[in-house]
Amino acid sequence: MTPLLLIALLFSQPSPSGDVNDTTRITESLIAEHTVYFDIRNNSFEGADSLLAAMERAHFVTLGELHNRTCLGELSETLLRYLEPHGYNHFAVETGPYSARKLQELIREGKPAVSKFYAQYSSGLFDFVPIPFFKGESDLAMLSAADSLGYELWGLDQEFYFSYAYLIHELALLAGESLTDEQERLQRKLTRRLYWMNRRNQIFSGFQLSCRLQNDEPLRVYLGSFEDADHPDIREIVDAFNATLEIYCLNEQGQGSESNRMRISYFKQKFDRNYDAALLEEQEPKVFLKMGSFHMGRQRSPLNELDMGNHIAELAGRNGQSSVHIYYLNRFFDGKDMKGRSGWEDSERFISAGDRKKWALTDLRPLREQLINGTLRGSTFEMRSIMNYDFIIIPPEDEWVGKHW
Repeated sequence: MTPLLLIALLFSQPSPSGDVNDTTRITESLIAEHTVYFDIRNNSFEGADSLLAAMERAHFVTLGELHNRTCLGELSETLLRYLEPHGYNHFAVETGPYSARKLQELIREGKPAVSKFYAQYSSGLFDFVPIPFFKGESDLAMLSAADSLGYELWGLDQEFYFSYAYLIHELALLAGESLTDEQERLQRKLTRRLYWMNRRNQIFSGFQLSCRLQNDEPLRVYLGSFEDADHPDIREIVDAFNATLEIYCLNEQGQGSESNRMRISYFKQKFDRNYDAALLEEQEPKVFLKMGSFHMGRQRSPLNELDMGNHIAELAGRNGQSSVHIYYLNRFFDGKDMKGRSGWEDSERFISAGDRKKWALTDLRPLREQLINGTLRGSTFEMRSIMNYDFIIIPPEDEWVGKHW
């Protein structure tokens, strides 16, 4: 069975149940046969030899994450530290391009500068933040390590849903002495308006914040007043603001598929821009990417899209290089065992390998060979995951990140 045919089967028919022997189906014991356990001590791997060997040969490593997990920051920092001596110095993340640079600028001032920024633009009552996925102490440690190791952050996403107030303020800061009285007046007005709009958006379903802002006259005038600015960051913020509003507005209007496709296209454009720039200075740039697990698989995503992970796998293939795709899952999370719990049924056989005290590493590559050969079958979720990822990593006891501010 070819990979193309197998992928087609994943989205065209359910996994068979009556015509396949038990020995050819994915079971917990089969997952256990391909799982080893390792530790992370002082941000170094102890064990995980198959993963380390694969990453040493690769030019791209992708981490498909579950967001806002404490152990995720620890794992990401350890990967950054391991990869840097092997030629990696680019770190692509699920934020806007300007926000990635802002984070790097702030962390260079020290962790308190990042926390002060989050405190200024976040809401404790409604739990929204200006830049996502960097809200925990372990995320700050990861960010600090990335910068100290010499990584350049690449933001691949549109700017975040709750970034509008901070970006409006950034435009004024970047304009500096050239900021006009009218721009300053509009900035103050928009800051007040957004304060209340954000809160109404949290209370009233169907508020359509981004669609409202697309048609907001003061915002249009404010953004338009910067369109002729010479500062490249100002131009980027204005362009990103408009693209962000369009992506989110489509979703608010019930066009989620179109919104998602536009977002994926945005990922790829931003990655290619950064990668092409890196090629001017390096013969073979090496990149570590950390994004949500829907985005990082090498084949089609659960939404049946060829997402960022596929873009990386295709690029590696064209270059005669390799990419490693890691899937982060939880078993013991927030004081509970997820095995057997509602919502975790699809991944139950995978997470059965989890251990409360050790990190679990499941090598999916041998299972993928069996799927391609037609000698192994499983559920749609299991087959898609195996085709998409090379390894599954399950941390020991994990929990939601706490705020660092």
